[in-house]
Parts: sequence; structure tokens; C-alpha cells
Amino acid sequence: MRVTERDRAIVLAVYEHRLLSSPQIEALFFQSEKSRGRQTSCQRRLQLLFHHGFLDRIALPIILGEGRAPYVYALDEMGATLVASQSDIDRDEVDWRPKHNQVGHQFVTHTLAVNDFRIAMTLLAEAGHFTVNEWISEAEFSSVKMRQRVPFRMRGARVVRNYPDGYFRLALPETEQEAHFFLETDMGTMSNSNWQEKVQAYKEFRLRGLSETHFGTQNFRVLAPTTGKRRMGSLKRTTEHAGGDRFFWFTSQDQIDIWHPKQLLEPIWEVATQSGKHALLS
Repeated sequence: MRVTERDRAIVLAVYEHRLLSSPQIEALFFQSEKSRGRQTSCQRRLQLLFHHGFLDRIALPIILGEGRAPYVYALDEMGATLVASQSDIDRDEVDWRPKHNQVGHQFVTHTLAVNDFRIAMTLLAEAGHFTVNEWISEAEFSSVKMRQRVPFRMRGARVVRNYPDGYFRLALPETEQEAHFFLETDMGTMSNSNWQEKVQAYKEFRLRGLSETHFGTQNFRVLAPTTGKRRMGSLKRTTEHAGGDRFFWFTSQDQIDIWHPKQLLEPIWEVATQSGKHALLS
């Protein structure tokens, strides 16, 4: 197998995103090819990368009536070696071990949902809608050096940290402004009381000036894509009950389409304490 520049980019992207499905990899790296052969070309390269030990493959459970889901790809031994070489670091510094691929279905679906959003933002940036100046993943927030920079709440004498699914900073075109966002992808498994605690943690993070200290702004938005309209309404009401305001934005995950990323910029967002639909960069 001759490893191409695109192969290297695919392996690095899988490492950076932790898990990527074959359609996500196709959207990121094969969009320029003719649609008729794009999927076949993507699958052929992924098979080679899998069989040569660069990527591992995770099969999702078969859902009755829906058929087999696309494969999900994670890093493998040769891939970790390639990441070290491409990043000019020692192999031991690569944050990957075989046990990282032993993940449950809930973790996989949540990670893929987060990455759908991230990929859509990446494609919008490539199209010139803005520049992504920074992206911090949940895994990075969980590291020792970043742990002090996350919103937290107190339970008695115990500190409970809220690790966002992501934080990103956008430079908007033709302005000197930056827009700051935290991402909280909701899969419908969190209780309303836990969501209220998240809301309160973000409120205090801003009001105490901690977001200004750690991220240079008090004007951030918390984006919460969730499973559907009913859940979205529930989260919005819970947010308002907890004192959350216009900094909390909601949409349903079916509005996040990696093949039509511009949809994210359309008025698909509901905002706490406000009525109607709103555009993300309004």
C-alpha cells in the first residue's frame, strides 16, 4: 500500500475526532470527487487503511428495519505511529491505546453526533463563512492542564466539573469580532435536574468572570443540539426555570447535515427567554 497525503489526513482526522464514521470521512475528504464514485473511492481507501493497521473498525449494532449502519473508524497501531511521525512527537506521546477502541454504543453515538456538528463547522469554514480560530474537544478539557478552565458547580464541599463537548472560537469575515461557543450535545439521556445544574454552572462561569479569565469573553453562547423538537422544548423550559437566558441556544440534531452544512447558519435555533427561530451568527 502506498500511503497518500489524503490517507495521512484521514488518519490524523480520526485521531483528532476520536471516532469518525465512513460518511463523515467521505464528507471531509471525498467531496470533490464525482458523486457516483465518491462512496466507492472512500470505502476502498478505508478498507486499505483498516487492513494495513492504520485504522480500526467498529461495527454498530444492526437495528431491525434499518439494516447495517456504516462502519465507525478509530485509530490503530500503524495509525498511532503515523500520527507521531506527522506530529513530530514520540510515539508514547500520542494519546491513544488499544483500550480506547473498547467503547460502548452510547459513547459511539454521542461522539458521532458531536463530530457531525464539528464537521459541518469545518466545511463552512472551508467555504469561507468564517475562520475557526480554536477548537477544544471534551478530551482536551479533561486533561490536567485544562481541567481548571471548565464551568463547575458545588455539591456541598465537592467540586463537580462540567466538561463541554467542545468549545470553539470563530473569526467572522469583514469584522474584527470573534464569536465564542460551547457545545453541549444532548442525546436525551440527561435528567432535567442535571441539565439545570449545567445551566447554573455556565451562568456562574460568566458572572464570576471566569469565562473572561480563561477564554477572553463573557459573551459566549451554549449550543445544545438535541434529539428532537419535543426534547428541545423541554430543555428550553428547564433552562429558563434555572435562570438561563439568551446565551442558551437549541436545535434538533436532524438539522445538522454534513452534506448541507449551510443549514446550520439558517434560522433553525430556539433561544432561551426568546420566541421565534434565530440564525446562528445573528
